[in-house]
Amino acid sequence: MFQVKVPASTANLGCGFDSLGIGFQMYNTFTFRPHAGYKIGDSFAERHRNDRNMVLTSLKTALKKIGRTIEGVQIDIEENIPISRGLGSSATCIIAGVMAAYELCGMPVDIAQAFDICSGLEGHADNISAAMFGGLTISYHTKSGWQYLKQLPHEKYGFCVFVPNFRLSTSKARKVLPPSLSYKDGIHNIARAALMVSALTQGKSDMIADGADDRLHQPYRIPLIDEYKKIEQFAQKAGVHAVFISGAGPSIMGIADKTDMQRLLKDFQEAKRDFRHRWQAIALDVDCEGARLIKE
Repeated sequence: MFQVKVPASTANLGCGFDSLGIGFQMYNTFTFRPHAGYKIGDSFAERHRNDRNMVLTSLKTALKKIGRTIEGVQIDIEENIPISRGLGSSATCIIAGVMAAYELCGMPVDIAQAFDICSGLEGHADNISAAMFGGLTISYHTKSGWQYLKQLPHEKYGFCVFVPNFRLSTSKARKVLPPSLSYKDGIHNIARAALMVSALTQGKSDMIADGADDRLHQPYRIPLIDEYKKIEQFAQKAGVHAVFISGAGPSIMGIADKTDMQRLLKDFQEAKRDFRHRWQAIALDVDCEGARLIKE
């Protein structure tokens, strides 16, 4: 038996569409046991206990890529990351399945190959790189495959995610995006994406809001998230440096000083009484290690 523990992640960071991500200390833990045939454990929700289970399909894809076969496996999950909330739950499933394929074959994980397989399955690497390697990652694609660069946000920053009691599918969030954009908007986002990385790593708090000022996806997705503006207004009054959609939403991420985090959470307990939906505010610390394989 062994486990793969994978952190939650936020993607885009406002302006870094499909490119920027951060891993957090909130985890899904997947347990793999030898089994005659493939079995999805009862710890998975009913809708995931079938051949379309994302962990299982990712595992089988990885086995084909590395040219190996196994007799079977039983897969269970300890799930702590909300599903369809923009916190990288699907990325954890993909990473767990791919990393498990190597271990089940008795092979050391080829991390570069595994990253490329995972990113190909996801279709973009922002959540994958952040969850796989931790920290703040910039991911991109080249002729030779998916690549990433990891940095660490300045230690003074904390992150607060506002999670609603409703879901938003990634496919729906992508359907509202326009088929083309202007050079002006493209240039705007190139500058802001570079600024976000620099401001977060150098501790330039007064520039983080400018770095999150996106024109590629947020203007089209914010209308899909009921009460986004109310969350934004609360956060700005509370002294949060920047607010943006976490991944494709509907969760909303805020960047603040760690010293303000407890006050922020306390103030939100009062403010949320005026909201129509049930929102939960969760403080998140950056995960610096990424996905790990745990053997017993």
